[in-house]
Amino acid sequence: MSNAVASYLHFMGAALVKLRQTGAIVPSQRFLIGKMLAPIPETYTGQILELGAGSGALTVRLAARCPKARILACEINPALARATRHNLDLAGINGRVEVISDSAQHVISEMSRRGKGKVDYVLSGIPLGALPGDRAQAIIDAISRVINPGGMYIQFQYSLIDRKRVRSRFKILRTVPVLLNFPPAVVYYAQR
Repeated sequence: MSNAVASYLHFMGAALVKLRQTGAIVPSQRFLIGKMLAPIPETYTGQILELGAGSGALTVRLAARCPKARILACEINPALARATRHNLDLAGINGRVEVISDSAQHVISEMSRRGKGKVDYVLSGIPLGALPGDRAQAIIDAISRVINPGGMYIQFQYSLIDRKRVRSRFKILRTVPVLLNFPPAVVYYAQR
């Protein structure tokens, strides 16, 4: 069995166990990943925070695209966090990415507490639409506090349910459909 098929099956198994937490049953495909990474310069050397890393499909491409960036990938599901580490190892880039199995809110508050506070880019695959409204808003609020002025919050979703919530914290918001992804998705590019 190929690594790609094994990775898909592992993601599907972990997702089916905790579907509300994962929000999808297949990892993001290249069309979606390409849209998520498009605003980040390949020469970027700062800190990037990825929330909801899943099995690391985006994480691996991000680390390969931005070899000088410091990447902190957060995944609440321990099985998927292990899969992310494994996929980074297979790609030969795990040493440049820190993977944490914890909630997004806890990781962001720990970053602030340790003085590692602000970042220029937050990429998120957290299924906001599957969360209770107050929890989704709390995550968006935390993200808005961790981004540097001029930084960007890049979020993908399978619906526009939380567009208004994102707009409440980010004045500039552009929504781009990704129809070639399965299932079709939208990407939010948000700035304060």
